[in-house]
Amino acid sequence: MGAQRYAFFTTRLPAILYFCLHELLPMVNLRYILSAAFLWLSFPGVSQTAGGSQSNNTTQPTTRRVDPTCDSAFQFADSVFARPVFLFETLQPGIPPDMQPILARMNNAIATDKEWFKEYRNKYTATGQPLPYDEHFGITSEEYQKLQHLESQPLQLVVVDSQKVTVSDDHGLIRFTSGGSNHLLDYLIIDIQHQQLMYGGDTIPFKGPADANTKPSNPIGEAKGYTWRLEKTDVAATLKAGKPTARVVEIDLGRTTQPGKTYIRIEYQDMDAGVTTANLELIGYIR
Repeated sequence: MGAQRYAFFTTRLPAILYFCLHELLPMVNLRYILSAAFLWLSFPGVSQTAGGSQSNNTTQPTTRRVDPTCDSAFQFADSVFARPVFLFETLQPGIPPDMQPILARMNNAIATDKEWFKEYRNKYTATGQPLPYDEHFGITSEEYQKLQHLESQPLQLVVVDSQKVTVSDDHGLIRFTSGGSNHLLDYLIIDIQHQQLMYGGDTIPFKGPADANTKPSNPIGEAKGYTWRLEKTDVAATLKAGKPTARVVEIDLGRTTQPGKTYIRIEYQDMDAGVTTANLELIGYIR
């Protein structure tokens, strides 16, 4: 499997199928099933990544190293969110019409035997390979191959939802409150003054400039912006279980080249003792 195909299966396909199926079959009791069904390769090799939690030492003053790119990133964030409210448009890749019934049948089959699928998925999660075909999927082997080749079809992002988001700016500490049903933005905090970005209680280190066009997991298209990324492994828990306990969080904030829209992308992946507990990706325009 080439690097591009491998990247698709590790990041792009799980997120695509999670969001598209969630839109296609928005039943509350299926949300976990749909997301779990396609979290095949959320963390290949992450157990070998030397990560660590951020140290927040407020008792000893330190001299901040000047990073012009980081300065520009937080200035850009400050300019984007310098308003009391904005409209967030959620983007999702559209599923080709001929694939929708296949995905629906696979989802229904998995829904009838969730425990089997969990065991089957966990058996192959650490192998770094897509799940082999099984008749329990409720579709034919040929149809399953079509799912595995979705990367050959160009992705078209479409706006599937919009909601107002309130911005709270307390002396440069920016928080968000979503007015709709999607609250993933609410876990984001941006500290402009101290140049810190936090998500879900974790401080996310600044990585550098982001070129969305080179990210296989981000079908936003050609864009320029900035990336914050956290990779950390709970070494003690990993050694105790013999399986990885890890977290990956990535935030992209930028502007598309065409048609020139501001976007944000949030990717959140969690694994506990080798079992994927979260794999979410949110992409949308800030209007």
